[in-house]
Amino acid sequence: MEKRVNNTIEDHMLEFKNVVCEKVMQELGETEQCSNIIQFIYEHKRLVLTTEDFSKRKRVKNDVPHCERCTAKRSNGEQCTRRKKDGELFCGTHIKGTPHGFISPDEQGSVQTTSKVEVWLQDFKGISYYIDNQMNVYQTEDIVSNKRNPKIISKYVTENGEYSIPNIV
Repeated sequence: MEKRVNNTIEDHMLEFKNVVCEKVMQELGETEQCSNIIQFIYEHKRLVLTTEDFSKRKRVKNDVPHCERCTAKRSNGEQCTRRKKDGELFCGTHIKGTPHGFISPDEQGSVQTTSKVEVWLQDFKGISYYIDNQMNVYQTEDIVSNKRNPKIISKYVTENGEYSIPNIV
């Protein structure tokens, strides 16, 4: 099909160039300026369509994590696959109404909610560790590589405003 379309385009362009050149010859006569224009018209590169021009582009689908999915039921009884709005239980469509009901907490099964914990870098005797308000000390590599559930390696204590980790020597 690609070759056939390219041939049709080529035939059309050649016919168009011939008609334009005849019109230029009629209007300007046979002069050097006319010859330059005709030469320019015939030397103009032609349009070539490739296989990519004929192929459909694949749609990229984003998978929504189970804990961020809308809790409404679709008409087939399954959970809606769209992302829920911030601070809401439903997506934009189901905020307006849930005609087929919604998934109750016991139906959701193991729906895990993620919570973000603020961590900061603290120096412990010359070694820097990431810590939080819950007295947790995190594995530095996990925080730096932005792991989903960073490993807690210890608990820290504060004495007189000074941080220390008792079980790490």
